[in-house]
Amino acid sequence: METEVVIVGAGPAGSTAARELASRGVDVLLLERAKFPRDKPCGGGVTIRCDNLLPFSLDPVIEDVVSGAVIQLRDGKAVTRDADAPLTYMTQRRHLDRFLVEQAQAEGAQFQDGRRVEHIEQTPDGFEVRVANGTPNGSRNGGDVLHARAVIGADGANGVVRTFLGYEHFEESGVALEANVPFPDGIPAWLRGRVVLRLGAMRGGYGWIFPKGDHVNVGVGGWKAAAGADLRPELESLCRGFDMDPGDLESIRGHHLPMLRHGADIAARGSALIGDAAGLLDPLSGEGIYGAIASGIAVAPVTEDYVRGRVDTMTGYQRVLERELLPELEVSHGLMEVFYLWPTPFVRWLQHSKRVWTHCTRLERGEETYLDVVAAGGPARHIVHPLGRLAQAITSRRLGRPKA
Repeated sequence: METEVVIVGAGPAGSTAARELASRGVDVLLLERAKFPRDKPCGGGVTIRCDNLLPFSLDPVIEDVVSGAVIQLRDGKAVTRDADAPLTYMTQRRHLDRFLVEQAQAEGAQFQDGRRVEHIEQTPDGFEVRVANGTPNGSRNGGDVLHARAVIGADGANGVVRTFLGYEHFEESGVALEANVPFPDGIPAWLRGRVVLRLGAMRGGYGWIFPKGDHVNVGVGGWKAAAGADLRPELESLCRGFDMDPGDLESIRGHHLPMLRHGADIAARGSALIGDAAGLLDPLSGEGIYGAIASGIAVAPVTEDYVRGRVDTMTGYQRVLERELLPELEVSHGLMEVFYLWPTPFVRWLQHSKRVWTHCTRLERGEETYLDVVAAGGPARHIVHPLGRLAQAITSRRLGRPKA
């Protein structure tokens, strides 16, 4: 079978890239190793900032609309804040991913699930992608060799595209553990329309509770070097702290949180990595859907130019991210190191300053950026002005730049 572009992985990054390419008239095949619908370990929050990137409504898959937060320290001290407009839409990945694939199909993209990529080899005129047919018990029968001009890896932190095409492995990553707690009679009233964030749930990370209609998603996560690998006690502690029985935990799953190393390649001749496969998670929040959709949009015009012969490499995609997204992630990393070491000052400021909460909501809605937070004289200086200077120093160190 021949196609212009093969995309491996049908999460938000892959389906967005497929939709964007198909809308440009590119022949694109989207592959997913699991059979749909399928669950993915993910909090499932789509921020308003992220929703603004999409040309269609997510209403069919929204399970709760969040406009407030309960932010708690490990010692139990907490502050509750509510906004006058939505901040985040709560979804389940099994529904969100299926919906996003349907949008890609509506534009003309081809989709095949239950298809495991066994090998990728670059040839003089493109790529050979060997694909096996998966069966429910994990065995394989038959398969195909696909020929494509370009390959896009949207297959997550441990993706095969990264391995087969020789992209370097992640230098830094985190771990998360999550589960669901059912509430068949409905979630508690105090949690409706709110998320819970427990700062300092572990060194280098935080805990969360997200409302999902008839259940909540509960999780803990952090960067591996600080958080360690055994998160189960922290997950159970979070449950007990909010009157939930750890014995009610269902669908417990762990996953890696990849972080892109500054300067690492995520594009080459005829190939690119997007979403988690590229390590585009927000270091401070651990949120990955924004980076997934933003990179899926960014990769499409460069890929179209490549398959049409207008350019001889796809590295233009990386330059777009280095200009528009990666500076934000670098600043977020600096803020992450500060907040996870000293969460108490932030909670105190949040408790006593309405302005701090206003800036937090503007960040969530995409009305301000992390760059605003640490910029001298920027509009968000009231959040972490003293800590913002430290975050700037940390960011400069990571980028190899002298401190201002």
